[in-house]
Amino acid sequence: MVGGSACICPEFKHHLNGVELAHSISMNPHKWLLTNMDYCCLWIKEPKLFVDSLSTASEYLRNNASESKKVIDYKDWQIALSRRFRAIKIWVVIRRHGLDNLMFHIRSDVNLAKRFETHVAKDPRFEVMVPRRFALVCFRLRPKEEGEGTELNLRLLMAVNGSGGAFMTHAVVGGIYIIRCAIGSTLTETRHVNSLWKLIQEKAQLVLKESGLALEEYQ
Repeated sequence: MVGGSACICPEFKHHLNGVELAHSISMNPHKWLLTNMDYCCLWIKEPKLFVDSLSTASEYLRNNASESKKVIDYKDWQIALSRRFRAIKIWVVIRRHGLDNLMFHIRSDVNLAKRFETHVAKDPRFEVMVPRRFALVCFRLRPKEEGEGTELNLRLLMAVNGSGGAFMTHAVVGGIYIIRCAIGSTLTETRHVNSLWKLIQEKAQLVLKESGLALEEYQ
């Protein structure tokens, strides 16, 4: 589930509307919930389907606890017979930070993304491609001609990432190349977002100059 971690905050829980109709739902706390790689939360409506498909019933694995049905044999939930104790990661995070601090972390990142989105919207050279969702802002440098958009934004992204000051990714939606700014690092602050925007503006100015475009053309 994209943005699943944000749903610990009451104001984002509406994104779970209809979840009762799903057979399963998974989310990755290592992406936004202060948990190190790799960890996935998985809820399933009918665990029996997993067990029927993946159960290993060798004689040497039989034991009274399992046969009593009072415990859950997670060995039957995937192909591997043994696995690392990943659940301890999220347990430690919750015990260490608590719900209030985890919600503060999520809300802080969302507010920083709102700030970045505002920066983009105020600069006539750029455009926000889709409304911000959680802490993800999708934007691009506006091309003079639509056919030039991919090359222009590819060069901008490479310039920003190549500087070593920030790292962003891209996506292509409906044939349009866009840049993705995802805010979710543990220590990100307002000053980092402001520095990122300054860096993007500087690199954009160079890219536009090399392309023969001037600021006046965006007024």
